[in-house]
Amino acid sequence: MTAFSGPWGVSFTANLTPDPETGLGKWTEDMFITAMKTGRHEGKGRPILPPMPYFVVAELNDDDIKSLFAYLQSLPPVKNRVPQPVDPPEGGR
Repeated sequence: MTAFSGPWGVSFTANLTPDPETGLGKWTEDMFITAMKTGRHEGKGRPILPPMPYFVVAELNDDDIKSLFAYLQSLPPVKNRVPQPVDPPEGGR
C-alpha cells in the first residue's frame, strides 16, 4: 500500500521522517508550509501527487501546519529512498 496508480501515473508514499537524505530532514518550516499550500514539492518543484492530501492540509492555518511539521521532525529518522513518480503512458491512462 505504498504505490498509487491513477491518471497522473504512479506515485509512491513519501518518507516524512526527518532523515536528511531521503526524508524531510533538509526541509525548513517555510518550505513545508509552502509545499502544503501550493501542492508543489519543496514549495516550488513537481506537483505533490496522491496519496498526499495536501489540498486538505492547505485549509489549515499556518500555526497548525507548523505543528504538523514539528511533529514530523520529532519522529526518528528512517532512511527510506522512495522511487520517483512514474508518468502515465503517452496517449492515455
